[in-house]
Amino acid sequence: MKARPAGARYRVAVTDSRKPSDSGMTLKSVALFSLVAGLLSIAAPLAAQEAVPAGLLTEVCLPYANRAQTFENSIRAARALEFRRPVADTAPLDEWASEITMVSNDGTWRVTIEEGTVEHGDQAVYEVSCAISSSRASARELANLGRRAFNDTRYWTTAPANPWRWERRSASPGEYGLAVEVAEQAGERPTLTVRGSYY
Repeated sequence: MKARPAGARYRVAVTDSRKPSDSGMTLKSVALFSLVAGLLSIAAPLAAQEAVPAGLLTEVCLPYANRAQTFENSIRAARALEFRRPVADTAPLDEWASEITMVSNDGTWRVTIEEGTVEHGDQAVYEVSCAISSSRASARELANLGRRAFNDTRYWTTAPANPWRWERRSASPGEYGLAVEVAEQAGERPTLTVRGSYY
C-alpha cells in the first residue's frame, strides 16, 4: 500500500489519551456491534489457541476495518491483548505511519494493521486491513475459525468457489465493502485478513 497521504484522517500518537473519533458512533458501528456479538457468542467454547485470534477479531480487526476504531486506537487495543512490536523493531514509529506489525508476548501470534490507497484498475480505493497469523495455526484452522465467526448468512455471503472468503452484506456496495479472507502463500504463514474498502 502507498504511504498515508498528508491529508489522512488518522494520526498516530500512541502515547496520548485521545478519544476515539466520531466515526465510532455512526450507524456502521451499530452494525459492527451485531457482528461482534456473534463472535462473542462462540468465545466460551473456543480452545485456548482460538481465543487469541477471536480477541483480535473482536477488539482490533473488525472495529478497525469497519472504521469504528482509528489506527492508533487499534494499536492500543492490541497492546491491551498483550501484543507488542517485535524485539528487533526498535525504530520509533513515524508520526504518519500507516502500517505496524505486533506479536504476542510468546511470539506465537502476529497481527499486521495497515491502511493506504491502492489502485484497482482505474479506480483509487482507500483500504484498511488487519491480518492475523500464527506459527501454530494452519490455513485450515484459521478458515474453521472464520466459518464459525462469519457463518450467519443474514450478514455475510460466501461463494462456493472460494469458501475461505466472507463478504459483509452492504446496502451501499459502491461506497464501501468489508471482507474476511484466509490465504496461504508458499513460504509464508497463512493469514486471516479483515479488509475494509472505501471508494
